Amino acid sequence: MRPCLIWMALASLAGGGSLMAAAVAAPDALIEALPERALPELDAFLKRSLREAPTMLMRRWETEQAEAHAMAARAPMLPSARAYVSTGVIMEQRTDGGVDSDRTLAAVLYSAGISQPIFHWGALTKNYEVAKLSHAISARNIEETRRLLAVDLRSRYFTLVNVNASIESTRRRLEDLRRQLEHARKQVADGFAASAETSTIDVQITATEMSLQQLERSWDIYRRDLSRISGVPIDQLPSVVDELPKPGELATVVKNLAGTGDPALPSVRLQNAEDAIRAERLRYEIESTRLRPKLGLDFSVSQDNKNPDNNALGPKALITTWSAYATVNWQLFDGFSTKAAKRASLARLRVYEKDRDLAIQQEADERRSEVTHLQVVWRQLEQAEIGISGARGSIEAIEKDVKAGWLPAQQLEVARQAERAALEAVNGARANFYLAVATYLSNRGLDPAVREFGQ
Repeated sequence: MRPCLIWMALASLAGGGSLMAAAVAAPDALIEALPERALPELDAFLKRSLREAPTMLMRRWETEQAEAHAMAARAPMLPSARAYVSTGVIMEQRTDGGVDSDRTLAAVLYSAGISQPIFHWGALTKNYEVAKLSHAISARNIEETRRLLAVDLRSRYFTLVNVNASIESTRRRLEDLRRQLEHARKQVADGFAASAETSTIDVQITATEMSLQQLERSWDIYRRDLSRISGVPIDQLPSVVDELPKPGELATVVKNLAGTGDPALPSVRLQNAEDAIRAERLRYEIESTRLRPKLGLDFSVSQDNKNPDNNALGPKALITTWSAYATVNWQLFDGFSTKAAKRASLARLRVYEKDRDLAIQQEADERRSEVTHLQVVWRQLEQAEIGISGARGSIEAIEKDVKAGWLPAQQLEVARQAERAALEAVNGARANFYLAVATYLSNRGLDPAVREFGQ
């Protein structure tokens, strides 16, 4: 069922036509609000990283291993063939009663056989089913890794934006302090201020320089981390914008989001938990067959050099032997190893079932919490947008007053500092909102960056 139809069904059950329209529109509106829609470099970076990231490569290799293990698990169900051949000259030297006799025979000797399991109480088939379940889990883990990586990469990019804004703000703060220091020194030299004033500014400059150094160190670390995790060379990372794009008006959409878990497809975690339970049940059934007889068939043909009577001299003969056997392999006692294995399997099964039940409850709670969180960060964003709008409006007004001579130029610098602080705040609020949107969509299988890969 497509996501939009799921939303429509949910709205119909709720019994509200307007709610249905809002629910259907909500995913599309939130998808369009994602920052990569307005940042082409970030969009290209996500697509490249979700394909080439080291973790993605490792998940693919793990899936290849699981596929190979499934092939190996099927092997015992198929006939096994064996063969041996040798050719050459056989010569015997024999002394009997003082009489020496030699016998020579040129021959091709061989042995070939086929064995086929017939009845193993379903253990071989079930072992193959376990391997196929493991392969299915590994295959799903590729998409789960991609889904989580998409959210993580956005978060790390937002961190770079915030750190970059902090660096810029700190540099400007440092420049302002240095101008204040020069002014204070002139004041002291002219006798209009005490020397202690310059000492106070010196302390502030030192603290700001250390803060800037720490921020620049963090910037370098975060960039290298992003490069390592994404698999994209550091010189090819997307450029970091000074200001994240402002989202459109989403108040109605966010307000009308359902506050309960959505009937989306089961998460990868739940699907894997169910498969782990099925696999463990199969393992228990396999362990239960360990002390039962296993039946099989064996066919072989061989050619060897023999004498009808080893005590009599005579020519060597080549004898071909055909054989067919029904085989029974039955371990009667294993020191209670089977009993222990079955008990351990039952214990693991209880663990997997409890983990599945807890995951169901946890994910339902998380889905509800995500909606509440999204609504909260949207309100915080609204306040931050008011702040940046007011700060920029103040600068425009103060610039006019300064040009008219009604306010000193220092007042304009104060307003610009306030605007930089408001920009840091709004960048943080937008990043929080975008991350909440990405998480909301991702956990419902609606992240467009992931769906492009066929999730």
